[in-house]
Amino acid sequence: MTSAVADGFAAATLDGALNTAQPQKEWDSMWGSTISFEDYPVEEALRLMREAGCTRVEMWKGHLKRCRTDALRYEFAKFAKEALGLEMGALNVVGEPYFKPFGTDQELKATLEGLREDLDLALGLGVRDVLIWEGVRPRGFSDVECEQQLLPRLIEMFQSAVNFAKPHSARFFVEPHPFTVGMNDQFLIKLCDALDPAHFGVLYDCCHYGVGRPHDYAGAIHRLGRRIRHIHYSDSDQVTSELHYAPGTGKMDLPAILQAFKAIEYDGTLTLDLYGNPTPVYAARRCAPDVNHACEFLGVPY
Repeated sequence: MTSAVADGFAAATLDGALNTAQPQKEWDSMWGSTISFEDYPVEEALRLMREAGCTRVEMWKGHLKRCRTDALRYEFAKFAKEALGLEMGALNVVGEPYFKPFGTDQELKATLEGLREDLDLALGLGVRDVLIWEGVRPRGFSDVECEQQLLPRLIEMFQSAVNFAKPHSARFFVEPHPFTVGMNDQFLIKLCDALDPAHFGVLYDCCHYGVGRPHDYAGAIHRLGRRIRHIHYSDSDQVTSELHYAPGTGKMDLPAILQAFKAIEYDGTLTLDLYGNPTPVYAARRCAPDVNHACEFLGVPY
């Protein structure tokens, strides 16, 4: 195959991953997140996700308020699988009020206890991936101040969290936001490299990087490399941090993102994220083929 033909084939294959005009067919396999359906009761959210083509879900903690015991968590996961055909995939606890790693010693202690409790919640659902964030950047802190004053504290805290995750083969994935310390690649790389990669990694959210790194979101993928273990797939207006557009309906260069992940030989997982989208039901049904094609292009499970 000539170089020109190979390049054309790669472009055609990638175009297929983002072609919303292609003939519709039934798609029955996609990872989704219930936080995209935060306004719906949990049973309704799960039903709508299944109808959209989801077979595996990230559970948002806000949907699990009534799952107060391990027995109830087990029964909930059983209901989702047997009644709806949905497997549990991960637990999303990003933005929980207890998470204050840069506060007082007591707040740091409460943060660790919250992480331990959320790990127990995840294990009760039968999942071992806990999605968190790494901490809001204090107002006025420079990159140097963050690295010198906050990074050592964060490494120590997450080391403790990893220690109680290891016996369960569990993992914590941090999701940088435009306003958190991990949006700086150097900071995030040093954090990851100080911890066991079998139990700690990065969640790359397309929308967050589109806003936080509007001119360099694909470059971040190349620099972070295999430290990225999970993707929240979406589009963005590149202005609004928590508004996740359906893939192909915003301003981001999604082909560049997929090519970057292909280049680092990404072998993690990918979830459709429509958090903040005003029409998540319509959007999920419409973009299911695009999510499946993206997974096919990257060779990751869906």
